[in-house]
Parts: sequence; C-alpha cells; structure tokens
Amino acid sequence: MLGKRLRKSFLYVVAIAALSTQVGTTAASAQQVVTLSEASALMRANERQFEILDLEGKVAAEAVRQAFGQRLPRASLILEYIYTQQEIVNQDNTTFQAGQSTYPTARVTLRAEQPIYDAVKFRSLPLARAEQTVIEAQAEIARVELSRLLIDSFLGVARAQFGVQQARAVLRARTQLSRDIDLLVDSGRGDFEQQLRAEGDVFAARADLASAELELTEALFELHRFTGPQVDGVRYGAGVGVADFRSFRQSFTPERLSQVNPQIEAARAQVALAERRVASVRGAYLPTARLTLDAEYEQTDGSLFGGGSTVQSADLGVELNYSIYEGGVRSSKVREAENNLEIARLRLQQAEDLSVRRYTALVDALQRSLEIVSAIANDRRVASERVEAAQERLDAGNSTLEEVLDAQLRRDSMALRGQIARVRTIQLQAELYALFGALDIATLSQDFAR
Repeated sequence: MLGKRLRKSFLYVVAIAALSTQVGTTAASAQQVVTLSEASALMRANERQFEILDLEGKVAAEAVRQAFGQRLPRASLILEYIYTQQEIVNQDNTTFQAGQSTYPTARVTLRAEQPIYDAVKFRSLPLARAEQTVIEAQAEIARVELSRLLIDSFLGVARAQFGVQQARAVLRARTQLSRDIDLLVDSGRGDFEQQLRAEGDVFAARADLASAELELTEALFELHRFTGPQVDGVRYGAGVGVADFRSFRQSFTPERLSQVNPQIEAARAQVALAERRVASVRGAYLPTARLTLDAEYEQTDGSLFGGGSTVQSADLGVELNYSIYEGGVRSSKVREAENNLEIARLRLQQAEDLSVRRYTALVDALQRSLEIVSAIANDRRVASERVEAAQERLDAGNSTLEEVLDAQLRRDSMALRGQIARVRTIQLQAELYALFGALDIATLSQDFAR
C-alpha cells in the first residue's frame, strides 16, 4: 500500500516538473534580476499608458489655448474679383437707350471683430481649465495605479521566490534525513518502514518544490506585463523594514486622506468642472456684444452708364444680439448640466466613503499582519532554542538525528515564513501609500535593496 502511494507521489512530481518545464520553455528566455527602480524604468519604457497620459495632457493644454483665443479679436482679409455683364433689355427712360456693357470689379475687404461681452465664449476659458484639472487628476490616478500594480507584482515575485527557497530547504532536509536513514538501514540499525516514510517525504517535498516554482513562474508572468519577458527574478533584501504601526497611523490619518487621496481629488475636480459647465450653459441666456470694423477698397473698370470708379469705405459699429427663443434647447442644456453637477457631487461623496472604508480595512489588515510578523519572529527564536536543545540531547545520546533535522527545518522554515509575512506587510503598506497618493518607487527600491 505504501509502495502505491510512493509511486503516485513520484508520478505527481514528474507531471508537475514536466508542466513547469513546458511553461519555462514557452516563456521568453529571461536572464535579468531587477530591483524595483529597474523594474519601474522598464515599465516606463514598455507601458504605452504613459504616452497616452502625456498626449491627453497636451490635448487639454491645447483646449485651454483655444478657449483663451475666444476672447481675442478676429481679423480676416477678403479678396473678390467679379466679372459683370449688364444689358438693358427694356426701359422707359428716354435719356438712356438699350445698351450692354462688360466690366470687372476688384474688391478688397479687411474685417475685424472684437467680442465685448459673450458669456458662453468668455466662460469657455475657466471651463477648459477645469477640464484640464480633471485630466491631470485622472492621469495621477492612472500613474499611481500603475505604480501600485508594479509594486504588487514585484512583491508577488519576491514572495514566490521565498516560497521556492522554503520548498528547497524542506527538500534538502528531507533528502538529508532519507540518506541518513538509508545508512542506518544498510548498517542494520534502521527501520525499513521509517525509510519508506522518509522516501515518501522526499517525493512530497519535490512536488511542493515543483508547485512553488510554478507559482513563481505565474508571478513572473504578472510582472512581465510591466517589464517584458527578459526578467526572471527580483532583488529583494531580507532586511527590509516594516513600518512602526503607531507612527504610521499618526502620519496617515483619515483627515489627511480626505485632502490628498487621488480619487477624492479627481472627484472634486469633476464637481468644479460640472459647476463651470452649468455657468457656461446659463450664459446662453445673456446678450452678446461685439465691436466690428470693415475697411473696403473697390475698383470697377466701367459700367453700363460709362466710366469706372474707385471706392474706399470704412464701417465701425457695435452689434448687440439677444436670443429670444431657441426651441427649449437652452433650458434643456441647463437641466442637463445641473443633473450632471448633482451626479458629480454624489460621486464625490461616494469617493470619500469608499476611501475611508478602504483605509479602515487596510489599517486593520496591516495591524494584523504586523502581529503575525511579530509572532513568527517569536516562533523563530523558540525554534532556534529547540535546535540547540535537540543538538545537546543528540550529543548526550538522548535524541535522534531525525529530531535534530526536524528542529532545524522548523527554524529555517520559520525564517522564510517570516520573510513572506514581511512581504505581505510591505504590500499592505504600499496599498496605503497608494491610497494617499504617496507611492515613491525610488525610496521603496532603496528600502527593498537592503
């Protein structure tokens, strides 16, 4: 029965190893281990979203320039050349008889217009600036989100790497124990069933290692979205620190969250934009005034009644326009803008509520994670003491080698579990930094490299 279980474990190891090998061969041959800052540089080189954000910012800036141009004068030069043919077919004037003439006319007109008051055009500038603010706020959200996803995938690879190290440590310990038992069995001092159990543990450890390597491959696949396939690992120092919870809570408070959260800032910008749109559409009810100037030069080479002429004229005037009726379009636009303003205000409240809820959940999770890190550190100290005690009993002949190896394995496993727990804590800290729009990849990369 035990032999069947061993064969099944062996087949399971072979299957997982084959799958891991296939995944590794189909992926690009990556040979680069990167720090967080290096991964960030690769992301900026590979991620097209940054180019899109830059272009959207330029489009918004051009919209502001166009809106400013609505306040400036307009000037146009009109050139006309008219070829006229006139013929008197019938007339009752005894002085002039029926006749025909053909002559050209050249006309040059310089026309200038200066808006004096136009609420819709004049309010388009603050409206365009409000739109630019919204685009900048949304771009900041996108950049923070990309950085958050990069850090999350980077730490996911780091956690998977620690998982592989832990699986390898277990495999080494199980292999060493199996070899020692084999020697005892060969010398006639060992137990055959114990030998089979040890071999089964080795097969199970190999299966766990293959599974951990597969998880690392999947984590790298997530990171490759930002870095490209040339990366096969991350450089993450074991001495990276975690925040002091009390000072962290003092620095990142709910009051500060309402002031700097990118989502809330974008929602406030949307409210300001909606208010500007209401003011703009209401401006359609107001009259408009503009100053006009026309300077005209006209030269005619003849007419039906003989002779040519040269005429110069200049017209200066003020044009007032008051729209009385537009089929209800203005009223509909005002109601639409007011409803959009109410939607923007509700979305602002929604963003504030969601940010506070997420802040509370992340802070609670961070506190629990820090408690887990502390508990694992205590367990590791106890495990180290047990290793020393087991070694002393072995030296005194009161213990077995298996007990010593198990104690060493627990100590090493607790060390790696501690690193994995610290990575999880750092991920939660990064989530909180992102919530406050305070993700600094350069600083985090220096911290990760320790």
